[in-house]
Amino acid sequence: MSPPNYTLKVIVCVHFILLMWATQFAMVAFLPPVYWLSNIFVLLLGVWGIACPESYDAILMYLILHVFTILEDIILLGIHQPRTRDSVEINGVRQGIKDEYRFSLGMAITNLILKPFTAFLLWRIYQDRGGRFSDFHFPQFGGSPSHQGNYENIDQPVPSNNVETASSAIDKPHP
Repeated sequence: MSPPNYTLKVIVCVHFILLMWATQFAMVAFLPPVYWLSNIFVLLLGVWGIACPESYDAILMYLILHVFTILEDIILLGIHQPRTRDSVEINGVRQGIKDEYRFSLGMAITNLILKPFTAFLLWRIYQDRGGRFSDFHFPQFGGSPSHQGNYENIDQPVPSNNVETASSAIDKPHP
């Protein structure tokens, strides 16, 4: 039985806390529901990785979608932050609402800044669990495959081995 993976538990907990703090500002719909839905789904993959400590598939899925959420967070913050800033900061709403908006924005940015670092840690966990980059088999489009795989082509004849065996070479007299 392997020891518990504290790094993965810390990653999931930290991103969960930052996600909850980032989405607490709901006055002007600072971040759309897709932000927290996608991040919660990705965190559930992290929980799956914690529940299955020997599975590198869970970590691989968590890593791939974690990297996707980096791009998604950049896009969503870039689209929704200026609109919310205009309605909260410029239109002169109460100071408490401004503070709540600024805190949520800070936590969303902090979450985004930590994601590349945690993606690197997830890659290390993936490798520690036995995953390798050579496990990725990308399909080839056009041309012939570089290797045949486990299946034989039954349309082609089986190559014959014309090399003498060592025992038959010893039995023959030498000229």
